[in-house]
Parts: sequence; structure tokens; C-alpha cells
Amino acid sequence: MEILLHHDYLAQALSREPNATDLCITKNCKSWVASTTVSSVMQKLSQEHRKKVKSLLASLSVVTPTAGDLTEALKDDRFEENLTSILARNCGFDAVISMNPEKFSSDDVPVITPEELQEKINGSADAVTGVKLLDIPASYHQILNDVEIEMADTVRSGMFILGSKVSEMEEKIAEYCQTKFAVGVSSGTDALLISLMAAGIGEGDEVITSPYTFFATAGSIIRAGAKPVFVDINDVTFNLKAEHIERCITSRTRAIMPVHLYGQCADMDPIVELGKKHNLTVIEDAAQSIGSEYKNNRSGSLGDMGCFSFFPAKNLGAFGDGGVVTTSSEELYEKLKILRVHGSAPKYYHKIIGGNFRLDALQAGVIKAKLNYLESWTGKRRQNATTYNQLFQQNALTQYIQLPPEVFLRHVYNQYVIRAGNRRDELRSFLNEKKIGCEIYYPLSLHVQECFKSLGYKKGDFPESEKAADETLALPVSHEITRSQQEYVVENIRHFFLGN
Repeated sequence: MEILLHHDYLAQALSREPNATDLCITKNCKSWVASTTVSSVMQKLSQEHRKKVKSLLASLSVVTPTAGDLTEALKDDRFEENLTSILARNCGFDAVISMNPEKFSSDDVPVITPEELQEKINGSADAVTGVKLLDIPASYHQILNDVEIEMADTVRSGMFILGSKVSEMEEKIAEYCQTKFAVGVSSGTDALLISLMAAGIGEGDEVITSPYTFFATAGSIIRAGAKPVFVDINDVTFNLKAEHIERCITSRTRAIMPVHLYGQCADMDPIVELGKKHNLTVIEDAAQSIGSEYKNNRSGSLGDMGCFSFFPAKNLGAFGDGGVVTTSSEELYEKLKILRVHGSAPKYYHKIIGGNFRLDALQAGVIKAKLNYLESWTGKRRQNATTYNQLFQQNALTQYIQLPPEVFLRHVYNQYVIRAGNRRDELRSFLNEKKIGCEIYYPLSLHVQECFKSLGYKKGDFPESEKAADETLALPVSHEITRSQQEYVVENIRHFFLGN
């Protein structure tokens, strides 16, 4: 529960013994205070009680009103109450805590007393009536202070493209991914494209990849002027099946682009060995797998380059588009940096043609702030996956659905994907009726997409990819969901298959 403390409650709580703010510092309740409230309260406290404010702020989070919030709050002489209501509404808080709820006229957010808050904390949880597939704003309360500091620094500096924020983020990402270097770029799609360009891949070249992935994987190969050559997937991990790769290598093959789908690494040892044997560049499409590992090595460090997406729905998402390329090759690193600024080095002098692949400093600051939380979020996703596995087994549902196995530690569960056989579409409709978010990733294998007709593939060429497209369904697994929500999901799936 996220609550905002009105100044009358905070002033009284700080002046009492024992400290009444203990009520708001529990595992079931996260408390916030407006920065303007701190100033107001300080004026009303004695010198002795003022000392408590600093220690209290270590336990509370501070929300800062915008100029627009302040202007709106000045509409009449009830400034404090107006501003508190505005912040509670705009920031999505569950309630405002006040000693005098009757002062508030807005019905946007509940205004309750400390006693009513205590009852809510001690009472039974509300029944679950729906679960979102992804609730991106649900984590904003946790990261708001850190993100606002980064964004304010950028706005005040006036450096909005590349610059120190991007460099700082790149250093942290490289360290996290266990590589020497990282290059921030404009999107995950552009990360793939610029990596192909850095490898010198273009017209007449071939790149081996998976037909069961997001469109950007093959689309980037086409945009680079090369031809995607598809290889079928492993029926367990949904990733490129290494045994199929070598027979597809020709004199025109220049690279292999394995995809770490859903947050689990592909089987990289045989792929890397083939790359060395045939002098091929290995480019990891790691858009869904930041933090995942293969034999104790992080995704993005396994091939020559790793490509990540910061699309907002990813485990580590920005507030817009963004991406990064990781590498431990100094030669590729220098080339990537030049390519992202139209091939310019020094400025306005071009020996090669690049593109506008620059990363916004605002997005880099968001990623830099959120990276501090990624490990705990990943741990929660992994625990959620374990909970699902246990609940499905306890409800005798594994005869109806196939659970996602963790073949290579560690799976980061960008998606928790089950197989539901020929009842997948029926199950999806049923869950949607129960307000349970679920999605098909992906409903059509790339080799039968209309825009790739010229590649000469036909239905039946990659049976495992086609089967996966027909049978898979992603369930809510993000770090924001609760166990009760997971129980609601499994209960409804049990009802679908067993009718009780």
C-alpha cells in the first residue's frame, strides 16, 4: 500500500512519544511525504522534535511537486489540502493519511485517519479480480526519487544527447554484463543493426538466426542489406538449435545471431565454436535477457557483441526507446561509437557511413537509476516463476500445459511462457474474460511472414517454430505481481481445464 502523509498527521506524529510514524514504516505500507510538507512541518516543531525529521526521511520517500502542481493547488486558500490531493492523484497513491479528513473536498483519492490505516493494514486483503500482464507504473513509487534526481541533473545540464549520463550508464551496464565496453544506442532494434554494420555485414552476406523471435531480429538483417537464413529452434528452450546451424553455413555466411528468448540464454558453446571454426561474427540478440547467465557468464558477454533493448516493457526498461551494445573488443567498441554518430570521427569528418543511433541522456539516466534495482526485481521474477511451477504442479495441471524449464542458469523470465497445445487460443480467451493479461509471443513464425516471401521459405520448413507459435502463451510474471494474483491465475487455468 502506497500512502501520502498530510502535514497535520506528520507534525503530530513527530511530536509524540513513541513516534507514531512507526505505523507507516511497515512491510505492508510504504509512506511518502511531499517536499513542501517537510518545510511546513519544520516550522511548527520544536528544536528537539526537528531532529527527528532527518532520521524519518531515511524511512520515507519524498515526492516533489511540479510547477504545474503548485499552480493548480493555489486555486483557493486550501493550498496544503489541494496540493496533497493533486500529488496523491497524479502519483497514484492509494490513500492520504490525515488527522482531519473532513478538510479534503476531493474524491480522487481516499483520505483516511491513522486508525483507519491501521484497520486496513490488519484487515484481510482485497479479493483479486484481475491481473495485468505488465503493470509498468507499479514500480514508479520505488524508483521515483532516484529517477527524478537523474532527470533533473540532465535537464539542468542541457546535455540531452550522449554526454556524461550516457557514459556513466555504459560503464555500469558493461560491468553488469561482464564485458569491457558498452555503447548506448537509440533502441534495441538499432543495437542489432549497428552491430551488423560494425561487423561489416551488407549486400550479399548471409546471417543465420531464428525464425521464432520478434521481427526486429530478421528485420535488422534485411536493413543491413544481408539475407537472414533461418534455423529451427529447440522445442524446450525455444532458442536456436545449435545442431542445425553448420549445415546452413555457406561461402556467403558472415554471422550467427542467436536469440536469448524469454530471458533464457541459447546454448552458446557450440555456436561460439562454429563462429571460430568458420570465422563468423556471433551477435547475441539479448533484448529479453539482461542478467541471464550461461555457465556463470552473463548474456551479452558470450559472443562478439550483445544487443539489449530498453523498451519500457523489458526487465530493465527506459521511459521510451533505448538500447545498448556490449562487447569486449576494443576494435568493435571504437567502431560502434563512430557508427552511432553517422560515422563521424572527428566531428564532421566521415570515412564510413553510419547512422543516427545516439541515445538520449534522459533515457540513460533512467536506466542508470533503475539498474540499482534490477537484481532484486530479477530475484522476484525468478521466485514468481518458481511459485507458478509449484502451483501448477499442486493443482495437477502439468498434464495439460508444459511449464518453461530452466535449462541454463539463470533464466530472468522476461516472459513466463507455457505451452497449452491446441487449446491455447481458447485458454487465452477464457483468461481475458477473467481479466487476466496474457499474450502470444509470437503468433506467426518469421519465415511465413508476408514481407519475407522473397526468402523462399514455406509453411512446414521449421516445424518446431510453427508449433511454438501455435501453442505458447505468456502469463503475468513481472516483479510487481503478488502471490495472491498468481493463485488467481492458476485457479482460473485449473477451472478452464478441470471445470472445478
